[in-house]
Amino acid sequence: MKKILFAVLLSLVVSHPFCIAGEPLEDVKELGIVKSMLSAKVEIVDVRDIGSLYEVVLKDPAKGKKICYVTKDGAYLLFGGNLFDKNKVNLTQVRYAEVTKVDLSRIPLNDAIEIKRGNGAKKLIMFSDVECPFCRKAYDWLKNQTNYTLYVFLIPLDIHPKAAGKSVQILCAQNRETALENAQSDKDIGSEKCEAGEKMLAGHKAVAGEVGVEGTPLFLTDTGARITGFNTPNLENYLKN
Repeated sequence: MKKILFAVLLSLVVSHPFCIAGEPLEDVKELGIVKSMLSAKVEIVDVRDIGSLYEVVLKDPAKGKKICYVTKDGAYLLFGGNLFDKNKVNLTQVRYAEVTKVDLSRIPLNDAIEIKRGNGAKKLIMFSDVECPFCRKAYDWLKNQTNYTLYVFLIPLDIHPKAAGKSVQILCAQNRETALENAQSDKDIGSEKCEAGEKMLAGHKAVAGEVGVEGTPLFLTDTGARITGFNTPNLENYLKN
């Protein structure tokens, strides 16, 4: 069904280059398919006219920004697909990287667990679940890198029921870096839960919600660009250039 819908959309792009008057954002908001299919919690933050389609940037309070496409006649809405141009450029991916860049001035780095290696020149923010296997692999890989400062925000996922309690213990520790290291190695964390730790974890979750973290690990570079997952080539390229 998705392939059929995507084919229909591509045919519309090629064969029906019409447009309707007015502001694109307002036009999209008034389309029946948009009103019926999007949750009231989802905000339309930007719309671009790209020919026979509107490119729509959505913001979900719980999941961050997403991109979808809607035909101008309101007949079809494409959500979860990728749009390519004749040069095989993934326009959706390029645009997503643009709209999901994070303003680091809004990230309270003082609330994160700060780990400095070498001269600490490169700034790298990590959203991590202490029981996430790929977070642990990324954390271990970073031990062998140098000249960066890592800011860790703990984001326990529902699929790891012990992660929340461990996160609170880490944030209650006198030395949070050591406590994090112990947790990642399945050693005794060396601290108990405390009210201050609960509040700090709530703050970490709030930051993750603002950024739109859907899974871990997620990294942010010093430009606010995202590196999703344990993507060794992208991490290495960023740290060494």
